[in-house]
Amino acid sequence: METTTTSISEMQKFIFGSKVYCSDGESGTLTHIGFDARDWRAIVLGVRLGRFMGRTVYVPFNTVASASSNGVNLTISRDELEQARKEAPGAAMFDSRSQVHHSESGSTGALYLIAVHPGSGELAYVVAKSLKGQDVLLARRYLSRLESGRIEASLPEATLQSLPNYRPDGELQNEVEEILFELGPLHIDFKGMDILVLDSVLYLEGNISSSLRSDVVTNQALGVPGLLEIKNRLVADDTLASQLAMAMAHDPRTQELPIGVYPRLGNVRLSGSVHNEAQKQSAEEIASKFPGVRSVENELRVNPATSMLYVLSSTESQETQDQIPGKYIRHTK
Repeated sequence: METTTTSISEMQKFIFGSKVYCSDGESGTLTHIGFDARDWRAIVLGVRLGRFMGRTVYVPFNTVASASSNGVNLTISRDELEQARKEAPGAAMFDSRSQVHHSESGSTGALYLIAVHPGSGELAYVVAKSLKGQDVLLARRYLSRLESGRIEASLPEATLQSLPNYRPDGELQNEVEEILFELGPLHIDFKGMDILVLDSVLYLEGNISSSLRSDVVTNQALGVPGLLEIKNRLVADDTLASQLAMAMAHDPRTQELPIGVYPRLGNVRLSGSVHNEAQKQSAEEIASKFPGVRSVENELRVNPATSMLYVLSSTESQETQDQIPGKYIRHTK
């Protein structure tokens, strides 16, 4: 049995009819997934070649690189897929007609999604549609038996009714966007943020103006029922300024230069004075390659004769004033 803890976002999710991609391009659609009924581990996938009436081939589960509702990615080429076995192996096979049966009530629902742990292929959970009138996620602990075309769920009816509904990604996405838009101060941050719900997991990517606001976004999204996990990868301007300034302080090309780092949603302005053009270009190169930086506006002044290097601490719509900092200053709005 799986002993390590795997987050929902890391699990591989299979939906019948999803596109299948080989290492060199799209090749077909997912038709089946087969399990060893003794240890509940996925061992094979069925793939229909082409889009319509193509033949079905079967490939080992260990050829799966990743899987989500966006599709299944295989490690093999299209030629290798074409040469895969054409006979279904001896396994508990599931397809779009398979059902989830609730042993206590006798009701059944349609099998919609199967999620497994990456690497081992051990079944983690399934999603059943219209089981006792609801779409519901059933964790492995609620599943007692699997055989071809049928998964048995054994849990009290009261427990089944208490499970939250499994909601479509589009519905969750709309609710997340609405609840965040209600926060007026966040409006200026939206242009730097990418919000995506995939397989009930919320992914927050891009840039945001502060770490505090990043925490606010997470806390607000936690209130959306049906989200299984939140992956907040937003890069906050204050964090970006601190880390980028630290990187320049450790790089031998810029470590003796007082350079101002001014991010706005990942668009970084460099301000100050340097001795030569090479130092100016080095600073820009370090910034442009730094994770979380979208663009660089290089306002560094080249003055080989200066004995004191100034950092211009300018802010938009305000008077500019030269300062003599220690070595680096970090400034964000």
